[in-house]
Amino acid sequence: MNLPPVILDLEALRLNLLRQKQPARVHIFEHGIADEVKDELARRFDLPPPGWQRDVAVQRFIGSELLRVWLPGAEFAVAGSRGITWGEEHTGPIQTWEDIEKYPWPKPEAINWIELEWHERYLPPDMGIIHVVKVWEVVRELLGFETFCFKLHEDPALVDEVIRRVGEFHMALTRGLCDFRCVFAVYAADDYAYKTATMFAPQIIVEKFLPWHRRMSAHAHEHGKLFFFHCCGKADPIMDALIDDVKIDAKHSFEDTVVPVTEAKRRWGSRVALLGGLDVDFIARSDKAAIRRRVRETLDICQPGGGYCLGLGNWVTSYIPADNYLAVLDEARRYS
Repeated sequence: MNLPPVILDLEALRLNLLRQKQPARVHIFEHGIADEVKDELARRFDLPPPGWQRDVAVQRFIGSELLRVWLPGAEFAVAGSRGITWGEEHTGPIQTWEDIEKYPWPKPEAINWIELEWHERYLPPDMGIIHVVKVWEVVRELLGFETFCFKLHEDPALVDEVIRRVGEFHMALTRGLCDFRCVFAVYAADDYAYKTATMFAPQIIVEKFLPWHRRMSAHAHEHGKLFFFHCCGKADPIMDALIDDVKIDAKHSFEDTVVPVTEAKRRWGSRVALLGGLDVDFIARSDKAAIRRRVRETLDICQPGGGYCLGLGNWVTSYIPADNYLAVLDEARRYS
């Protein structure tokens, strides 16, 4: 399949996300693309070998102005955060105040900025960088979900101290990211919800976690960056706080079985931009004709007035056939 050409435009993307102008074309946003999909795209379309240049080439190929990077030193040493496919539910490296003192907390000065320094010099001017910051997902891994729930009642001061240390680190990361011209948006990613409800009481999220996101968002905005928010599951109870208090510019992660992106457009589209939303299961298992229909139906509802970027509801996973994903991109360009 030969895709029609696309012209990237970072300023048009900004105006679209801020709902200030309906875009002339469909903008693409992806939370991430599996290496297997990148490999297949590179093989078919003669893209560079794995590395920073290929990451740029893949994003340009799919028609996205934004590139997500991972900086060494910006992650916490928690078993399960990398190398396995699940998170620890029961326990984590921190269970006591003594564990807090023993844990090897990452230091902001140890973050390796070399990839961003490279992009500062070589990233095309019609593209921008996004990088993830977190609070809850790191706290959950440090304590374990069950321990977190018990400690909320048994030792809330310990929970608050872990949250503070995680929040301070990611606040420092946010400040560092905003010093780079090539950074377009800070991308908070905390999964607070299941398919039917938040993982714990919404007021706990609002009181203990969102103040850190508010600080990160404020700093990003002060430096001319946007602030995106990724949260899987039914985040309805905290959406008003995310929009009005944290002041997110865009929300990502939608599933047909939770809140379809077309419904999200009706509920929140006048207040915040929406990213992605094509259900991963649907794109993975449907035929290309059905996928093309879904793309057109989604764009008919979400594109008018701006404030929307097409993409998958979550990752472009390894089990999505490349031809199915190419059908998404092709139909988006034809719609444009």
